[in-house]
Amino acid sequence: MMAVQYVYVMDELSKTYAGGKQVLKDIKLSFLPGVKIGIVGVNGSGKSTLLKIMAGVDKDYQGEAWAADGIRVGYLEQEPELNVDKDVRGNVMEAVAEQQTMLERYNELAMNYTDETADEMAALQDQIDAQNLWDLDSRIEQAMDALRCPPPDAAVANLSGGEKRRVALCRLLLEAPDILLLDEPTNHLDAETVAWLQHHLTAFAGTVILVTHDRYFLDQITG
Repeated sequence: MMAVQYVYVMDELSKTYAGGKQVLKDIKLSFLPGVKIGIVGVNGSGKSTLLKIMAGVDKDYQGEAWAADGIRVGYLEQEPELNVDKDVRGNVMEAVAEQQTMLERYNELAMNYTDETADEMAALQDQIDAQNLWDLDSRIEQAMDALRCPPPDAAVANLSGGEKRRVALCRLLLEAPDILLLDEPTNHLDAETVAWLQHHLTAFAGTVILVTHDRYFLDQITG
């Protein structure tokens, strides 16, 4: 029988804050690829702390917590940070920088085609086809519109907390890591946007670990 390949494992994980408050004790969890799990509990019970540990943000804990080799972990925190040196679109584009570079290189080769670069161009085309990148710009615009992001050229420094979360969520979803860690993702979203997010996460092939007070949303994603 083939061994089960977990994407993330915690073993005897504990967390105690300065002052002696313990919020996590001897946690043993293993996550399979593609599962969608909600973390529930009263305020202060360690839900957000657990996500921070999984994201690698909080390293001050006892026990073990690790993602499998090659597994990419993405994290939406409650107060995400954006690059203030870039506008809204610049922050969103960070998620697809590698893919954008690939497309730009392909277009450059296509405009200056030679026999010497034919193999490189063919290899790039195979990668672009495999990742379905020909409509990348359209997908970016659709995601920004669906999440009601601020104007693409808006300065990040002028955004409200809710607007920053929309931009950060858009960037994370476009990045499409293997594991999505979402801390209250529906905060500051209207009903239409929540419905779009619900549909997106339901169709998402990766693993979703979710903290939310929206019980209906939680049931739809994890049910």
